[in-house]
Amino acid sequence: MAELFESTRASGVRSGGRAHAGEHSSRSTFSAIVFSAELVALVAGVAAGALIAGPVPAAADGIAILAALLLAGRRAWRFHPLVLSDVPALALAVAVPTLLVEIALPVLGLPGRAGALLTGAFVFVLLVFSRLGAFALIRNRRRAGRDRLRAIIVGAADAGTRLGHSLECNPDFGVEVVGYVDDDRPLLVDLGPNLGSVESLPQLVEEHDAELVLVAFGAHADHHVIDAVRELDASPCDVYVVPRMYELHQHGGATELIDGVPLVKLRRPAFRSPSWRLKRVIDVVVSAIALVLVSPVLAVIAIAVRRETGPGIIFKQERIGLHGKPFTLYKFRSLRLADGEGDVRWNIDTDSRLGPVGRFIRATSLDELPQLFNVLKGDMSLVGPRPERPYFVERFNETIPGYRYRHRVPVGLTGYAAVNGLRGDTSIHQRAHYDNLYIESWSLWLDLKIAIWTVQQLIPKRAPEAVLPVPNPPTLPIPIVTDVDAQDTPREPHRSR
Repeated sequence: MAELFESTRASGVRSGGRAHAGEHSSRSTFSAIVFSAELVALVAGVAAGALIAGPVPAAADGIAILAALLLAGRRAWRFHPLVLSDVPALALAVAVPTLLVEIALPVLGLPGRAGALLTGAFVFVLLVFSRLGAFALIRNRRRAGRDRLRAIIVGAADAGTRLGHSLECNPDFGVEVVGYVDDDRPLLVDLGPNLGSVESLPQLVEEHDAELVLVAFGAHADHHVIDAVRELDASPCDVYVVPRMYELHQHGGATELIDGVPLVKLRRPAFRSPSWRLKRVIDVVVSAIALVLVSPVLAVIAIAVRRETGPGIIFKQERIGLHGKPFTLYKFRSLRLADGEGDVRWNIDTDSRLGPVGRFIRATSLDELPQLFNVLKGDMSLVGPRPERPYFVERFNETIPGYRYRHRVPVGLTGYAAVNGLRGDTSIHQRAHYDNLYIESWSLWLDLKIAIWTVQQLIPKRAPEAVLPVPNPPTLPIPIVTDVDAQDTPREPHRSR
């Protein structure tokens, strides 16, 4: 099992560890040209504002706009560097800081509200023109055969061949197609060879120094493509995907259009982003504070477990963590198992040996509180895929598609699958799906939502009172009175009031 995880990790490391000369020069050149143009426009706009309206409002507005531009981005490599696509983002990056400066200057007792607005207007106009110049320079470099990225197209059906033909015929895109990857496809006449099968995609990316992978449709099965793309997590290449029924796809800011075929860029793995480092800081701080706060609860549970199960209140078990590495997980003992029984037995919730204390701490998940020590040590995170035992990991890796990819991040005390009810005797397929969905959609905000959902599930909910339907009163038949009946029926004597 360890060999399986190491081979998966090594394929990514080989893809990512090798220096791609084209990738570094092309991408960094694109960003450097755009950012240099922004700085020139910003300095020129601030200088013009300072000459006309004074240095204080111009400098304040310039610093605020610079911060906004750094946060806004829009300097990453693109097929289509179009100014009109960037105008809304540029307007927002200038308008918001300018308005904030305009509000702050009177509060601070400084003059120049009109100067801030004037500076913002100058900067915005110059930014638009600077983008025009930068993108014209980039297109000229691409037409000269410079700054071209090497691309592999996955899928040799209609959409893939259209992409390849358009990219080769239009140098403005800045892409060189090195070949196609598909199953059971012959050589593609006039377009390029079939480099190999989808399963060999990670090795082909490394072999051909590819910086782009464009996933279209072909003879391959979808799950093979998903596995191959996940193997590229450690690679520096960018992955674009042609959406299903792309003819109905709405072209937007996150989509690039090549010959009428939309390409959606997959987000780079979040666990390689700077914010991922903050996750570990949060784990350490929160777990340390939580251990202090719940220490009385830990003591009470420890005494109760000791009285019910005897010596050995902490249950230690080997689990599989990040990159398939084993670690020792801590839990409160809920019952005393035979040697090795816990390693291969799936669930003990219905075991007759469970006492009242063991049943209670399992039902309320209080038995998992000692895992806060695992979080503090770095074996686990507060939020992540739940750790499993080696015996079951080996079986699930062989039978459950995508299961081994859930170990790309640290395992967690709670997780996306757990808060969606996938724990205990539930579908392993669904657990693996939710765990991989969490990994590929990770953000600090998602972690916070999962933590809140976990707390909500731990709070006992009062069962709603049964509301019984109120029966309608029986409907009695109304007798039909005929004239004869009315004559024969005795009348009630008249009563005086």
